[in-house]
Amino acid sequence: MRSATIVLALLILTTLVGIVAAREGTRSLFIALQQAQSERFALDNRWGQLQLEQATLASNARVGDIARQRLGLEVPKNSQIIMVKTP
Repeated sequence: MRSATIVLALLILTTLVGIVAAREGTRSLFIALQQAQSERFALDNRWGQLQLEQATLASNARVGDIARQRLGLEVPKNSQIIMVKTP
């Protein structure tokens, strides 16, 4: 009877250690999940900022301003436009 009690106590102790280890593992995974979600949120925000910046940089008005200021381009006058007819 004494050996059965010792075996039972060891089984209970092993189960308790397993439960504690499982809870600690779950806690660690939950913390990692929260960090990943936080990083995803930050990356989503950055992606939105980059899309807005791209739209601003590629706007027709900005491209026209740069063409005039940096490259010295101008809108052609009507007399400078040649119409080409295709057969």
